[in-house]
Amino acid sequence: MNETHHLPSLTALRAFVTVIDTGSFTEAARRLFLTQGAISKQISLLEQHYATALLQRQHRQIRPTPAGQTLLPVARDVVERLKEVERKLKTQSDILSLQVYVSFAVRWLMPRLGSFYQQHPLTQLRIDSMVYEPAELDPAINQAYILFGHGQWPDMQAELLLPELLSPVCAPSMLAELPSLDALAGHTLFHTTRDYEEWIGWLATQDIRSLVQYKHQVVDLHHLAWTAAASGLGVAIGDMELLQDELEQGRLVRPFDSVLRTGAGYWLVYPHSYAEHPGLQALLSWLREQAALKRLQQ
Repeated sequence: MNETHHLPSLTALRAFVTVIDTGSFTEAARRLFLTQGAISKQISLLEQHYATALLQRQHRQIRPTPAGQTLLPVARDVVERLKEVERKLKTQSDILSLQVYVSFAVRWLMPRLGSFYQQHPLTQLRIDSMVYEPAELDPAINQAYILFGHGQWPDMQAELLLPELLSPVCAPSMLAELPSLDALAGHTLFHTTRDYEEWIGWLATQDIRSLVQYKHQVVDLHHLAWTAAASGLGVAIGDMELLQDELEQGRLVRPFDSVLRTGAGYWLVYPHSYAEHPGLQALLSWLREQAALKRLQQ
C-alpha cells in the first residue's frame, strides 16, 4: 500500500497555514499568487481529507477550529522545513554576484574567503573586482557590492562592515628613520588621490596644515601604495582594518600611534529585491562575523 496516498496535499497545507497567518482568504491568495476561489478549494479539500472543519469565522476573523489548532503546528513545520530545503537547493544554482574594490579583495576578503566556503559550501559567489565605484547603481539589477562611503546609495540597502581608521604605515626597516613627525620630511608620501585627502586629514590631527615639506607619489590603488610602503619606498596612509594581517605579520608597521576615524567605511550594498537571496544572507552573516573578529579597540 502506498502510504503517501493518505497524506494531505502540500498546496492545501500551505494554503491553510497562510490563511491563518494572514487571517484572510484574500490576502492568502495574494501571497500565494492564487485566486481566492483556489484558496477556498484547497481548504475544502483539506477539510474533506480530515473529515472535519478546520477554520471558523469569529467576529469577521478567520480562526482555526480545535481540529485546525491540532493540525496547525504540524502543517507549519512541514511548510517551513520544505522552504528551508528549497532555499538550500536553490542556493546551489543561484550564483551570488559581488563586485569588490581590488584593494579590499586582495587585502581583506580573499584571505578570509576559505572560512566562508567551509561554513556555506553550497553557496556560489561570482566576485568581480573594480577600481572605481560604478557611476550609478541600478536597483533593478541583482548585484551586490562592497563599496566605500558613508552609507548613502539611493534605492539600495547598505550595512557597514568596516569603519575607516587611517594611520601611516611603512616597512619595518624604515621604523628607525621615523622617530618623530618631523622625520617624515624628506620621505616620500604615497597617495591614491591627487588632492592628497587622506594624508591631509591625518596630518591635520597632528596640527600640520601644509604638505610643502614632503615628497609625494600618486598611485591609483591603495594596494599599490601599501605594497610600495612595505618595500621601503616611502610611507603610505593605511586603513588599519584592511591591513590587520600585514601589521600582525610584521610586513608593515605603524611609526605613529594616532588614528584618524574618518566616518566613512566599507559597506555591503545591494538592491532591496536582492535581500532574500539565500546566498546574500549567508554572505552578510559571515561578513558580520569576520568584521567583528578583530575589530580594533581604539
